[in-house]
Amino acid sequence: MLLRNSVTHFRERTCSLLTNLKRGTHSGGQSSNDDINPEFVNRNPRNMEMLRIARKPQGYALDTPTNHYWYRLLFEQTHKFITGKVEHYTGTVVVSASTKEWAIKQHLHSNADVSAAENIGRILAHRCLQSGISEVYTDLGKSAESSEKLRRFMAAVEDGGICMKEPEYIGSHDMYRWKRYLPTLPWHILEEDVLKEDKEMSLEKEDKKRS
Repeated sequence: MLLRNSVTHFRERTCSLLTNLKRGTHSGGQSSNDDINPEFVNRNPRNMEMLRIARKPQGYALDTPTNHYWYRLLFEQTHKFITGKVEHYTGTVVVSASTKEWAIKQHLHSNADVSAAENIGRILAHRCLQSGISEVYTDLGKSAESSEKLRRFMAAVEDGGICMKEPEYIGSHDMYRWKRYLPTLPWHILEEDVLKEDKEMSLEKEDKKRS
């Protein structure tokens, strides 16, 4: 009985939809769903930054820390937990990974040792690539010389495929034809060339390991 009622309800809904479509077709009218929205919202806020045409904050040369970046890599540690995150220049945390997360700390022997820092770097790099971030700015290199945790964290992030240097901003002054050196535009790079270059780099790494 229940199945028969559901089938009947489905037939009624289908007939009503077909009737409405026929009415709209014959009358020549359009529904409100057919109107073009005059406003467009970019659902990928990193699109302009990945094309290198989004402006970077300039600030002053003596500002410490500098704000001349799109994304900055941060590392925080306490006596209990370790956290790695990528922060936008507006102050918003875009991607983060921490040993406070139960899905991470249940697989660790300690939440604040060197192994935890290395694993946080791997997880953060993976999440960055999933979010479309492959290049970040960081000023942690000076502190890494005296910290084994920070050194292992940064090495894990780099091994995960994240570049620790952001590309330069492409402005209108860089597009003048009379300039001696023109920048490489991201929309001129073919995916086949990138995949070929990545394959060659991986083969070189394997040869170095064997030797």
